[in-house]
Amino acid sequence: VSAPVAPSPVPPPGLAKRMKKSKQPLQVTKDLGRWKPADDLLLINAVLQTNDLTSVHLGVKFSCRFNLREIQERWYALLYDPIISKWACQAMRQLHPEAIAAIQSKVLFSKAEEQLLNKVGSTSQPTLDTFQELLHKHPDVFYPSRTAKALQLHWQLMKQYYLLEDQT
Repeated sequence: VSAPVAPSPVPPPGLAKRMKKSKQPLQVTKDLGRWKPADDLLLINAVLQTNDLTSVHLGVKFSCRFNLREIQERWYALLYDPIISKWACQAMRQLHPEAIAAIQSKVLFSKAEEQLLNKVGSTSQPTLDTFQELLHKHPDVFYPSRTAKALQLHWQLMKQYYLLEDQT
């Protein structure tokens, strides 16, 4: 009877590389290229505004098309994965202030914001002053970067689609 051959303690060079690569978290390396810092900032602001990942999926235009599951996975990764969260925060801090302002202007309107806009009658001809007054009366409801012009444009869209209180 021959003695069993002991396995060699050193794996072949190609296998060692494959083993090292497989030890890395798959999700971290998979998402690095697709999720841009602007997407992360937009995702965070949109979720904080709407509290609804499905609404974010349907209403936000990211730099590339993400399905609902990818958006959910990224949101949970930003919340609970310390590595991804750290990298994303560092990248978002490096965004130019103008880029941040542009991203913040794309944030979805919350239901509370739309309820306030809803009260402006469809038969009235509101001016920018009307919406500016609305901003001053309800600073706790409106997203901080909202302008009177942004409110007016959104109100016009709501009117166009018959979403105002006094429309049928």
